[in-house]
Order: sequence, then C-alpha cells, then structure tokens
Amino acid sequence: MTLFKQIIIVLSILQTLIFGGVMWFNFLSSNEYVKEQAYTDALHTANSLGLSISSVASLDDTSTAEAMINSVFDSGYYEKITLESMDHRILVEKVQEVVVADVPAWFIRYVKVEPPVATSQIMLGWTPYGVLSVQLNSGHAYRQLWTIFKDVLMLFAGVTCVGFFALQIILTLILKPLKRVKEQAEAILESDFIFQNDIPFTTELKNVVFAMNSMIKKVKEIFEKESETLKKYHELLYQDTVTKMYNRRYFNIKLQEYLSSEAKNAQGALILISLNDYERLKQALGYQKSEAFIKETAECIRRAICNQKEYVSAKLNETDFAVLAPASSQEAFEVLCDEIRAMLQDVTRRFDLNEKEHYINIGYARYYAHADAKELFSKADFALTTSKAKGAFTINCFAEQASDKQLVLGKEAWTQELKNAMEQKRFRLAYQNVVDIQTYDTVFQSELFLRLEDYNGHLHNAGYFMPMITELKLGARLDHYVIQRTYEVLAQKIFVSKAVCINLGKDIFLQSNDWAWLEESVERFKQIGISSLYFEMPSLVDMPVEILVKFSKFVRTMGYGFGMDNFAITHESLRTIQSINPAYIKMQTSYLLDLFSENGSDSVKRSLTIITDSMDIKVIATNVETVEQKEKLAQMGIAYIQGSFIAEPQLIG
Repeated sequence: MTLFKQIIIVLSILQTLIFGGVMWFNFLSSNEYVKEQAYTDALHTANSLGLSISSVASLDDTSTAEAMINSVFDSGYYEKITLESMDHRILVEKVQEVVVADVPAWFIRYVKVEPPVATSQIMLGWTPYGVLSVQLNSGHAYRQLWTIFKDVLMLFAGVTCVGFFALQIILTLILKPLKRVKEQAEAILESDFIFQNDIPFTTELKNVVFAMNSMIKKVKEIFEKESETLKKYHELLYQDTVTKMYNRRYFNIKLQEYLSSEAKNAQGALILISLNDYERLKQALGYQKSEAFIKETAECIRRAICNQKEYVSAKLNETDFAVLAPASSQEAFEVLCDEIRAMLQDVTRRFDLNEKEHYINIGYARYYAHADAKELFSKADFALTTSKAKGAFTINCFAEQASDKQLVLGKEAWTQELKNAMEQKRFRLAYQNVVDIQTYDTVFQSELFLRLEDYNGHLHNAGYFMPMITELKLGARLDHYVIQRTYEVLAQKIFVSKAVCINLGKDIFLQSNDWAWLEESVERFKQIGISSLYFEMPSLVDMPVEILVKFSKFVRTMGYGFGMDNFAITHESLRTIQSINPAYIKMQTSYLLDLFSENGSDSVKRSLTIITDSMDIKVIATNVETVEQKEKLAQMGIAYIQGSFIAEPQLIG
C-alpha cells in the first residue's frame, strides 16, 4: 500500500472519529435538552392546570376537574395526565397511545425517549386535594430529535466529504516530491538520470530530494566515466590517429563477424581504395597538407557510406582504405564505388594535384556466407591491381568463376521463391542454445534461426537469402512468418525450451499496422503460458532509438526481455543500451578476446563490468568455437556463451 493511501486512511479514520464523536455528544446534548424542555412544558401545564382545578374542585365531585383535564388533554400534546387523591386513588386518568409520524422505525427502536413526568399538588384552601401528574407526548420529542439528527448528519457528511477532498489535495501537493523520487528511482533502473529541480518546502522531504539528486548525480558520473573509459580505450585500440577511421585490426574482426553472420551482412563486397605513390604526394604537398589530404580522403569515404550503418570503413595503411559493404546488388556496389571515385577526384582537384600522377584506384570482390577471409582479401587485391593497371581513377570488380558464386536469380524469381517458401513453410526453424559457461546444461535461452529448404531438399542458412529479403523489402513479412511459426511450434509443444529468442528486423517496427500486430502477438505468447521470451535486434540497426525504447518497455511490462546482438563498444552503442536497458548484449568472441588482450586492459574490463552490472545486463559471448576461447572467456568473467563449441544450430520438427 502506498504512503499516500496509508496517510489518507489514517487521517480519514481520525477525521471520522472526531466528527463522529462531536456528532454523538451533540446528539446526546440535544436529547437532554429535549427532555428538559418536555419537563418544563409539562411542569408549566401541571401548575396552571392544578391552579385551575383547585379553584373549582370538590371532594364529592370530580366531574369538573375531569372536564378541565379533558380540555387540556384533547390538544394532543400529552401522553398521560393523571389526578390522584392523597391516598393514591386515581380520580381522573387520561392516556393516549403514542403514534410517531415522519420518523423512521429504526430511529425510534434505537433511540429511547422517555419524557419526564411533572407533578403539581392541588389544594382546597389549606387542605390537600390530590396530585396532578402530566407527561408530554414522546412523539414530539422524537420528531425534534430526528430533525436535529438529520441536520447534524448532513453537516457531518458535508464536512467529511469536503475534509476528505481537501486532505487529498493537500497530501497530493505535499507528497508530490515523493512521487518524483519514485520516478527517479524507477528511471535509474532504466539507466535514465532525472534531477528534481522543484524542491519541496517540507524539511524531511527536502532532505530526501537532496539526497536522491546527489545519489543520481554520482551514479550518472560513474556511468559516464566508465563509458568514457571504454570509448577511449576502444578508440585507442581500433582507430587510426590521423583520420579517426577504424584500423585494419578492427576491420578484420568485423569481416570475420560478417562472414559468419546469420543476417544480411553475410553477403556483400570488400572494396579496396588505394592512393598512388604517397611519398611523391608528401613531397608535392608537404607534411601538413598531405595529412589534410588523407583526412579529406577518409571523410569522403565516410560520407559515401554515412546512410548505411552496417557498412564498415577502415584505413588499412598509409595509402590503402577499405569498405565492407553488406548488400546483394551488384548495382549497389558500382554506385558506391562511382560515388567514392567522384568525391576523391574532386579532392585531388581542390588540392591542385596532377591527376595523372596523384590518383586513386578501386577494386572490389564479392563475398558470401562462410567465405574465407584471406581468400577474399586476395580477390580484392587482385581486382585492385587490375584497376591500377588500367590507369588513374579506375574501378575494377573481381571476375568470379561460376563455382565461386551462389545461385543467381533475378529479382522476380527471388520474390516468387521467398513468398512460396513462406506459404509452403519451407522456411525451417532451427535453434542454438546460449548456455552457462561453467555448466553447459544450464540453458539461458534458445535462439531461433531460419533455414531455407529449396525444392531439392537442400538447406540454406540466413546469409543466403537475407540480403534479398532486405532488398525486396520482405523483412516485415518474414518477421510475421517467424513469430507465427514460433507461436505454432510452442503452442503445439513441437519445441520446448526454458526461454526462446526471436530475431527481429527493423521493417516490422516502421509500419504502424505491423507494430499493433506485434503487440498482439506478444500477448498471445503470454496466453499460451510462455514465461520466458526474448526479442533480439542488431545493436546498430538503422531506426529511431525511440521505437526500440517503446518496444523494450512494452516487452518488459509483459514479463519478457529485449536483447542486442553484435554489440561493439562505441559512443552510439553505449548511448543506445543506456536508453533501451536491454536484458543482455551479445558480443563476438573474437572481438571480446581481442579487445581485452592488451596489457593494462583490466581497468577497461572493470568499466564494462560496472556498466553491465549496474544496469543488470548480461554479457553473452557468441561464435565460441574452441576450448581455448572458452577458457579465456571464463577468465574474463563471461557467464554465458553460444557457438559451435557447444553445438551447431539444430532443426526444429
């Protein structure tokens, strides 16, 4: 129960007791007043009637006295009038049954009113004649008390209601800072740091707000300090000092990641860009201008790929640059290479260089899933060498042999094949477990993958068809298929797992109808009793963070989790996890081991641990392939691993 409700209940009870007590004592006072008034009236009647009777009374005849008593009694205000002799003989007695109108029966039953009896002694001269007793009708007393009771009750109800609402308003204003403190505490769990600028006037609450602001400031400083440490270390390790581009070390890691990917990154092109005779360039421009030329060259390459978050550019050495471009269309590679060539040719002209002596060449080779990295570099190098042989500012593509290529289909044929595969359920689900690094039997989740079964019964992994899914804009439709198929295999108990992980693309979020459908689907998983479910997306997905934050919060409200795949320590990715607060992040094993292989990386590991532990984010190492990798990860403190070392993906059903 909230503090607000507790205070409201306590104060409401106190208010009710106080006003109830006042009402009760007021009613008792009114009851006594009515009785005293009834006695006074009865006494006045007894005295005046007694004087009247004494003037005409006779010891032998009571008819005159009775007539006078009748005239008074018939007025209806009296319940009983009795005339007794001195020896207690009843001379005259008039009694009237009490009938109370306009008063509820329950009030008469619970409120007892006994009007007092007033007496007056009647004298004949100096001789006592008798005693006259008068009792007023109790019905009048009941009516008076009922009227008083109604008025007091209405006043009590009115004051109580006004007091209750006034109390609510006052407490709401007083406790408003506590509500903001609660929001601050909940925001910390979401790694959102909120400061209260509206300081309450209540001393105790003011101290609480000051303490909370101070704590949040320190937590934010710690988070930002550790994030900055990680970012600077990452830049120092993987960035070229002159151009701020990634270096060859990082490029090789990303290349291995893409070649082993289950997503669209598994197909693309390796593009090499080379400057001709850098030594002559330095002699022509001088050190500073030649360095500026290199920076301009790097900036042109960055601008050419700025709209593609999955593309990776790097400076391999003094004269060579590289771009890793995941895509499936040959036309996309040609357009990109032409754009880079045009921009670099313009830079050459701006630096007043002779284009026949100072120029660039571009060569590229296509890659497919599970290709060999060294062989791919050899092909791209060969294409670059051929380009140099053709002359300045030329582009050359490595001519692939038929055996090097995957199945080549046109767009229409691919569209029909992919749609048919969904309708015929030839997209098969496979799973690979994420397990505890110490006890392989403890499964954290089962990540689901897609396999395309062709008409010959051959299975192809996602790297084979995902580039075309993206190019043909069938991503949302495929996500629909995956979610629906997952629901079916779980509902029918075809597949049973402690926790299931579903990978999603961006398209399903960027269409409003798909967003609503996605929320309904999550609720359906809840209805069939799935207690643990995760949704996963790449960390550098090209979509607004606000959408991811919204979906992540929705998933958490349903008791499920949201995860980020292929996480790399960059300023953007650190800000993303701070906003989204995922349940876990997945990092490539080769990247993790390389990142923390340097001497003096202990403080960096500590920074990553502080960030993930403070946000309750689990770190999962993926693509673990050997015992040596597993042992090194265990020494680093990684708790969960995934990869072929544990098991290859297994088909479901």
